[in-house]
Amino acid sequence: MTALKHLLFSASLVALPVLGFGAAFHRSVRSLTLPARLGASLALGCVSLTVTAVLLSTVGIPWSIPALSLPPLVTSSVLWRAWGREARSATRPLRPSGSVAVLATAAGGLSVLHLSVALITAAATSTDFLLFWGVKAVRFAGSRGIDAALPKWTYFTHAVPDYPPLVPVVTAWSVLWTGEFSWRLYPVTTALWALAAAPLVLELLRRRATDDQGAAITAFWLAAVSISLARSLSGGSAEAPLLFFETLAVAALLAEPDRESPSRFLPALMLAGAVLTKVEGSVAVLLVAAGALVRDQEAHGFPTAVRRTVALVSGAAAALATWFLFQATHGLPTGFRGHGDLWSLHRGFLPEILGGLLRNLDAGTLGLSWLVPLAFLLVSRARIRPLLPALTLSAGVLAFLVFDYLHDDRSPSQRIRWTAPRVSQPGLSALILAAGVATSRKREPAAG
Repeated sequence: MTALKHLLFSASLVALPVLGFGAAFHRSVRSLTLPARLGASLALGCVSLTVTAVLLSTVGIPWSIPALSLPPLVTSSVLWRAWGREARSATRPLRPSGSVAVLATAAGGLSVLHLSVALITAAATSTDFLLFWGVKAVRFAGSRGIDAALPKWTYFTHAVPDYPPLVPVVTAWSVLWTGEFSWRLYPVTTALWALAAAPLVLELLRRRATDDQGAAITAFWLAAVSISLARSLSGGSAEAPLLFFETLAVAALLAEPDRESPSRFLPALMLAGAVLTKVEGSVAVLLVAAGALVRDQEAHGFPTAVRRTVALVSGAAAALATWFLFQATHGLPTGFRGHGDLWSLHRGFLPEILGGLLRNLDAGTLGLSWLVPLAFLLVSRARIRPLLPALTLSAGVLAFLVFDYLHDDRSPSQRIRWTAPRVSQPGLSALILAAGVATSRKREPAAG
């Protein structure tokens, strides 16, 4: 790529939070720091861009940068007009102690540097990026739309044609700007998802923790996920954006006040992004929603808890319905395909599956990324119910993996090696957040 095309590629990435700038003015976001507000804008930009791309392809309108940009920008403008006049709470300055700030910055910075080097040198590039994530993006950009012929092609079944479209759409967006695709450059954006999430994680944790505690937890989280993304060869695949959306959904729910009913805008937005990213995102929505429902019953009663859970999942349901509508209108199987019959389980492989999972959850740290937060969680003796949105995701992801591998009619060890290090990452992230909140609940946060 020439210098001009590198500049255009960078501009395409900067344009994503611009498309979703309206999210920065919601009352649960507007009092946060600018980097955190940009993270929320990035989420809305990617979700609205994906929904627009799917709808345009559904009705047969070719993609172009103006056609894809206009609906998200109009949406953000409407949200800005609706929310921009509301009184803004003062941003609380971040003031960790000097030693904590230095250590947290060093830990987070070195881990992101480690991930970036692994991505730049192609040491962490995902095989799936080469087999289908990148291929879909290039094909969609060339066709100026989601090419329905591609998932129908017999020789493309390895590419999971029913997967949701956010990653290839966002990638194709950059291809439309540059006119070509860099197979070496694009995986580096994996690190940007972790960097974009970190300020929002920190700001949300500060509602439950002191500045020192929030900085320390965020640094540990960033180090753990950066090392895991590199170790699991997630460069250029959907793992990093899925981790972004699911982590921030859980963090937003953990930061909610105990006895108040704040807006569910932010976690609902993140769950909508999750279902548009991977099939596993739909599983995560069910797990997180179940945890939030059980938790909220205690404080708000069952009817209110149900209403708040509906608000939590409504965006995800609408986003998923948009993808299913495209599938239905183009003669594709609607929904997601599983690994064989739902209840056709090969229980004899259970010991092999459990052993394989344990061996493949090292996360690049000999398992310390899991063991340290688990130890803190146990030592804290915190009540489980307030942490359920995180714990149901963490435990549920592992249970889902076991259930999925039980469908293999032959040894699942190889598939466990390929997939467990990647698919387990949202569970790891949720466990870290749960342990952080459990050990640092110092105040009742204000409603966001």
